[in-house]
Amino acid sequence: PVLLLLASCAVTSTAGNKMLRSNAFEKQMLQPGIVLLDVRTPEEYAAGHLPNAVLYDFNAGAFQQVLPTLDSNKTYLLYCRSAKRSDKAASLMKAAGFKQVLQLKNGIQGWKGEVIQ
Repeated sequence: PVLLLLASCAVTSTAGNKMLRSNAFEKQMLQPGIVLLDVRTPEEYAAGHLPNAVLYDFNAGAFQQVLPTLDSNKTYLLYCRSAKRSDKAASLMKAAGFKQVLQLKNGIQGWKGEVIQ
């Protein structure tokens, strides 16, 4: 018998946050009303970022400062270098009542699509 294993497009982080593989994340980016957040440093962002990404440096506290001003009813896509900072940011958003927060699995290191420099 042949065993067929299907990999899901979404996985869950150790903190319980939803992560999408590169192809599924890219499809989500094309949806209307999506907010794409880059939580890396300005230097990392300048070296290359995803199209239409808004930078809020998690390590410098910029993300934490802007969080109360974000619309919790929108869908947010988050990414960083390796998904550690985006996972922390997603946990903060979840605790603040945001319903639709998705991350790029493995961060920009796992990205397969276009990067703007």
